[in-house]
Amino acid sequence: MVVIQKASSGQGAFFKNSEIISGSKCKIVSEATKIEGQFGMQLVARLRFQGGDEAKNVNVNSASMNGLIDAFGADTADWQGNILTAITEKMVVSGKRVTALYLVPEGFELGEDAGGYVQIKKKEIDIPVVNVDEAPPIKDSDLPF
Repeated sequence: MVVIQKASSGQGAFFKNSEIISGSKCKIVSEATKIEGQFGMQLVARLRFQGGDEAKNVNVNSASMNGLIDAFGADTADWQGNILTAITEKMVVSGKRVTALYLVPEGFELGEDAGGYVQIKKKEIDIPVVNVDEAPPIKDSDLPF
């Protein structure tokens, strides 16, 4: 006799990516789990948006997953409670126009790698270079003490 279990279809309702306002702040409120979806295994987490009282599921795409790992580590329990920015983009997949959702941690940004693939990476800080020889001299009267 072979015993099998029903396939999991996720737990609870999902946000529709097309209804999410790009730039909205949100938090992950559960550990992410892998479930069998329509197109294979999917990483799913529950999200709550700022000003909202209901948490729903979202599929976490690979760009978001990699950014979250870079920001908070590989343990999805550590992803919970951190402020994220939800960024949506229209794209064509297999001839169908869909809305992609990216979860961007604070201090990170959505961009592309050298091959043109979407990635979430730590923001680079521009530090101005000051040539000391060109800087005006500091006078004693400029000092606050």
